[in-house]
Amino acid sequence: MKILKNTLLVILVAIIALAAIGMFLPREYKVERSVVIQAPVDVVFDQVNDLKKNEAWSPWDDPTMVITYSAVTVGEGASSHWTSQDMGNGSQTIEESVTNQSIRTHLDFGSMGTAKAHWYFVPNEDGIKTTQAMTGDQGLNPFKRYFTLMVDKMIGPQFEKGLAALKAVSEAKASEMEMENLLEPEVE
Repeated sequence: MKILKNTLLVILVAIIALAAIGMFLPREYKVERSVVIQAPVDVVFDQVNDLKKNEAWSPWDDPTMVITYSAVTVGEGASSHWTSQDMGNGSQTIEESVTNQSIRTHLDFGSMGTAKAHWYFVPNEDGIKTTQAMTGDQGLNPFKRYFTLMVDKMIGPQFEKGLAALKAVSEAKASEMEMENLLEPEVE
């Protein structure tokens, strides 16, 4: 009986210590990655702004995932919802879309919480610097704050994979458009 009592006391102290430490951890997190894409800004922007086109480059490759779309799939108000045995259920809604400049979405991961995603498209001498970012707030829950310590390592590689695929898709689309322009006869 004394061993059980001592074990419960150790568990209780450990939980209290973890909660106390958690209160001092950051409540907000940010993950951000960028890539330079050699394609016209409207081509790159369109791949992100049109939620149906996201399937061509999305890093979330789960064979159990089923995606459904709202009536609007492009620009402000567009939304998609997913169900997945492996990655859970959720949705994203484009809250703001500034043509060829930026996109802001609201992400809802169900019981895992919500986040904001941000996309920026900045032309430079090498192409279009495309930045994907996600921010969130774990609130006052001290145990959820431990997530802020791991989020960059968990999500960052997925962003890198997605941005590499977005680069490949966008650059292929740009090359295809160049070929079409070369093949079209000039109208005088």
